Amino acid sequence: MSLRQAYHEFHWIHAPEFLFGIRISDAGQLFYESINPAFERSLGVSIAGGEKAIHDCMSEVDAKSICASCDACVAEGRPVRYRHRLALGGRRREFDTIINPVRDPESGNIVKLVGSHRAIEDSAIVDAVNKTAKRRASTNLDVRLLSLQEEVQQRIASDLHDSTCQHLIAASLNVMLVRRTLKDIGGAEKFCDDLDASIDQAIREIRSFTYLLHPQNLRADGLKATVEQFVGGFSARTSLRADLEIAPEVDSLSYEKQRCVLRVIQEALMNVFRHAKATSVKVAIEATDTHFKLRINDNGCGMPVGQARSGTKAISFGVGIPAMRARLQQMGGALEIRSSSAIGRRGTTLCAVIPHSQLRDLDCEDVVKTIAVTTGTAALRPARYSNVRGAKDPAKF
Repeated sequence: MSLRQAYHEFHWIHAPEFLFGIRISDAGQLFYESINPAFERSLGVSIAGGEKAIHDCMSEVDAKSICASCDACVAEGRPVRYRHRLALGGRRREFDTIINPVRDPESGNIVKLVGSHRAIEDSAIVDAVNKTAKRRASTNLDVRLLSLQEEVQQRIASDLHDSTCQHLIAASLNVMLVRRTLKDIGGAEKFCDDLDASIDQAIREIRSFTYLLHPQNLRADGLKATVEQFVGGFSARTSLRADLEIAPEVDSLSYEKQRCVLRVIQEALMNVFRHAKATSVKVAIEATDTHFKLRINDNGCGMPVGQARSGTKAISFGVGIPAMRARLQQMGGALEIRSSSAIGRRGTTLCAVIPHSQLRDLDCEDVVKTIAVTTGTAALRPARYSNVRGAKDPAKF
């Protein structure tokens, strides 16, 4: 047996498609003279050592459809391809049928047909499985990236507090010694005052940043108590007046969603502290039957007038964009940030929707709305809004 023959025999035995050979009688009748093992198992018949009429191997509906395809191949004298619904001994489904004519070398007449039936949905199922696997891998990557971000934030906060802050304190003490040494030199006192002010400001900002970066004891205290403690600490460290209203129902959220809400609040307050030049900020979480509404608004400078369009404008830069987007997509939420620099209407307002439960798949390809997001000069790109049953459009808060 040649290599080619061995290959064809192997394919015939192990192919998942239904392969067949059909003899055309002098009267034009069609007989299966060979079918591969997969086709035999499906039909529950065997052609070994003989042949069977197509109508004797399957239902009348299937036989008519296949015979019509064969008649078309003979009439056209060339290969044909059809898609039709067949049962072929199993449940009815879509099949892709290919039939090729075989001619007698002497007369040139078509005496046999060979072909295959391939279930179309088999490939569709494979494609769906592959797509699901890719989606799951992407989701796992997002989760891993979020975990890495948590680790990086903890490390930065620890390094700033344990090292950088201590160096600044040591520098401040040295300035005190310099002040005493140079107190009789003209201008030295003013120079030392400026150094002291700069160092004090740097220490204050670093302590504020480390507090904002450092994760709270969320598992032990719950979201309500953690946010209250966090906002209180933020107000004390930044001299911003902070008002807080939190529905106790927020503690019913899963831990992952509680952590996501906490990170949204941390990111927003970080932007207020760094960019808004505000004197007060308000954090509120309201509970409804289907979702929670988070609002954070300040009385700061808002967006520069030159960047505004009809009072507000969405921009799309900021270092926390990928993580924020991944968090909100995973929890099925939506985020909008409105900002204005118009006199009398200055300030920035963050609005977020957090559903009570995960009512959709993590796939975001079917998302129907994108909400532009910005916080003054710092920006957060939005998660795309999912079709959460019962949730209102956050743009209509």
